[in-house]
Amino acid sequence: MSLGERDRQRWALALTTAGWLVLAAYLLLLIAQIRRAFAVTVGSFEDGVWGQRIELVSFVTLPQNLVILVPAAAAGVGAVMLLHDATQELQVSWARQLVRITAGLNYVVVALAVLGIVDVFMQTPDSIGGTTAILTRVGGILMAIAMIRVCLEAERTAIDAGSALPG
Repeated sequence: MSLGERDRQRWALALTTAGWLVLAAYLLLLIAQIRRAFAVTVGSFEDGVWGQRIELVSFVTLPQNLVILVPAAAAGVGAVMLLHDATQELQVSWARQLVRITAGLNYVVVALAVLGIVDVFMQTPDSIGGTTAILTRVGGILMAIAMIRVCLEAERTAIDAGSALPG
């Protein structure tokens, strides 16, 4: 079954809208964790208040939380691919911005996960719980890298298709 131009644009618009909404949901989770972290005034961890704050914020990098971003990346990539030869620049630009921002947010996730791993080493360098915390954050890093890779490839494809269009 082949989609016509109008159907591809409708689907791309639906995917772009859904992707932005899912991205907003993850950003709300991130903001909630940051607010929660800065509400900590007395540290109960070995590395103090900032260690506890890093721990709280780095929860957004765990695979079970990061999976929220997967539909945003998939929707953005799908929309960009559907619009690969579209002439409506505004719709294409929203889809491209979605994949670009999703990739950028995943770079932030990697940085937060690395901070979380360093924090675990500072708290409990040799405990079993520390190993679990490190492994789950590494899992989040791997997921983030996968989304970065796919989003950036979609953006490159859109750029290449845009430069090949007449005009």
